[in-house]
Amino acid sequence: MVCRMTPIDPTVVIERMAGRLRAAGAPHPVSGAAAVAARGHARMGQGEFAEQAELPVSVVERAERGDTAFGELPRRIGSGVAATGADILALADLEQTWRNQPPLV
Repeated sequence: MVCRMTPIDPTVVIERMAGRLRAAGAPHPVSGAAAVAARGHARMGQGEFAEQAELPVSVVERAERGDTAFGELPRRIGSGVAATGADILALADLEQTWRNQPPLV
């Protein structure tokens, strides 16, 4: 039996996670979801990811909660986001759009 992997668009996955963070009231849901995706892509827990990125765990936690704006993400988290293969410009555009629109309830 041949097992085939389904191609998964990381941008779509991040957008879906961002929607959940937005619904939960995160101020920066797209950057939060992107931070989670960066850690997930690295296949690390928060502590391990923070240590590898030479960041305090609290910085990673804040980023993943969506408390850190896209442009303020630490460079090491941003590099991890880029490594996911997600469309960074599309994600930044989504964050900008959501910043100007109230969430649907």
